Amino acid sequence: MTTDIAVAGEYSPHQREILLETVAKGCSPEQFMLMLELAKRYKLDPFARQIWATPAGIFVGRDGFLMLAHRSGDFDGMETTFEERNGKLFSATCTVWHKKMNHPFRVTVRLEEFFRPTPPGKKPGAWEKMPYVMLQKCAESHALRRAFCITGLYDEAEFEPTEYEPTTTTATINGEPAEVMRPPGKCSRCGKHDPMVPAYREKYQAAFEQAGLTLPGGICDECANELWRQDHGKGS
Repeated sequence: MTTDIAVAGEYSPHQREILLETVAKGCSPEQFMLMLELAKRYKLDPFARQIWATPAGIFVGRDGFLMLAHRSGDFDGMETTFEERNGKLFSATCTVWHKKMNHPFRVTVRLEEFFRPTPPGKKPGAWEKMPYVMLQKCAESHALRRAFCITGLYDEAEFEPTEYEPTTTTATINGEPAEVMRPPGKCSRCGKHDPMVPAYREKYQAAFEQAGLTLPGGICDECANELWRQDHGKGS
């Protein structure tokens, strides 16, 4: 399915249908077109999931940013180091060297800004099992974007949980129980899944408001996508 023509941004109607049902599911036509334009501009292949979109934003993985850096011909190396405090992971610092710059680009991110706890009753997620790997991805994505002027694209790992109500849970950081922050309760619509994290809700809210729709409070990602498809379809 993937071709040089598709990567260049020229897609058949059938290819567009496939993308809308896979890497751009639940997106508005405007978001979908923006994803295609960014894919064309940065020569990324959505069929290989080098770029994808949700109502929350348009994303590229850390390895995608690294590919863009290599492709520029000006990438001159990258190094990521970690800082621990009291024997626990505290921050990650990524340094990127650009051949045409006299000074390197350096970005530091802290664990507490990005750590995303797993809701009680569920298996530990990536942030709890691999905090160093996840924080490294955030630091490197930030630094690579800054060094090579990549705009409009983010790594999903960078979305930080904000505006939570603090509650003590069974989640752990660095192998020890910790007070983490999470949205209370289950989805207000289906009652099955956890509500979307505020960082995602903020993006969904903007998309809904732009389309003249209302995003109910306390709903999960699945319900938000379903409502978007239903309501946006009626208004189109």
